[in-house]
Amino acid sequence: MGDYGSLNELPLLSEPQGLRSRRPCHHDAQPPTRPQARRKRGLTIQEIAGRGDLWGEGPSPDKAALYRLLEENCWLERAPFGREQCRWFVTDKAIEGGYGQTVDPSNLHSLKLSGGKKSFPFPVFYEDRMRDVIWTLGWDIILKTVSALKDKKARLAWLLTHHSYLPNKTLAELSGMGIATVERRRRENDG
Repeated sequence: MGDYGSLNELPLLSEPQGLRSRRPCHHDAQPPTRPQARRKRGLTIQEIAGRGDLWGEGPSPDKAALYRLLEENCWLERAPFGREQCRWFVTDKAIEGGYGQTVDPSNLHSLKLSGGKKSFPFPVFYEDRMRDVIWTLGWDIILKTVSALKDKKARLAWLLTHHSYLPNKTLAELSGMGIATVERRRRENDG
């Protein structure tokens, strides 16, 4: 093949140095194969919320609160999916950083081929990177600050000022107030 020789004579970068100097000949059965990319299994939001060992001391957030924490800290985004629904997706920055991905568990369907009714993607995060993700959420700081405040009214006021994105149920549990009180205070703050 001209000055470049044939492709069979070119060394592969993945070969050990000792094998590179040896030129393959027609007697070799197969050229060396390249390693296949591994698929990592990620943790779902439900699994992350249920794993107390990831959260340290104190209660862990429930599934709804975890979705809101991840969205607020730019790990998840909600986007239209199909015609009539929205789904949670791992942000592009999180995927590029190797923290997680959005998967379709069936590996059979895609939105383009099967449509929105058969494809159901959801976000997963890799277990080996979860401590980094959880650290950025500031859940431990929220718990420490709430426990340092004396009364329920002060706790709820602080939570509504700094963490109003959290669901009413979570705000009620953290402050010690009832859900109806949280809803009323939220309406007062918005109006």
